[in-house]
Amino acid sequence: MFKSVLIALSNSSLDEVIIANAQALALVPEAKVILAHVLPYPQDRPDQDLSRPLSTDVELPNHQVENHLRALGDQFSCVNLVFEVVQGEPEVEIIRLAHIYNVDLIILGSRGLTGVDRILAKSISSEVVENASCTVMVVKSEV
Repeated sequence: MFKSVLIALSNSSLDEVIIANAQALALVPEAKVILAHVLPYPQDRPDQDLSRPLSTDVELPNHQVENHLRALGDQFSCVNLVFEVVQGEPEVEIIRLAHIYNVDLIILGSRGLTGVDRILAKSISSEVVENASCTVMVVKSEV
């Protein structure tokens, strides 16, 4: 049984499938479930002064993402829920949060990339599987 689970969500149609898979797990009543979403860094602009980093004054939709996470969290019972909305590279932030919360399991989705596309498009799930120090469940979209 898992006592601490990090569920990485992407505000996509796959989120519901990921949550359904997570609910099927045998979680102890005092289990901690961390629902996380990683926002990307703002894109660099062509006219950006290279000697200065991009401004961090960009308005992020944190409240919208957190509302989405809370709506998905309402589907869990008998667990302690934590919501994390962070900014950065998804594979790095997922691993970082897993270490912070000392999780037993990471659950995340897969875009379904294969072959060369998987290599060129940088598979987040592959990076997490390779670098995580705990069990990782990769949920594929229902076709």
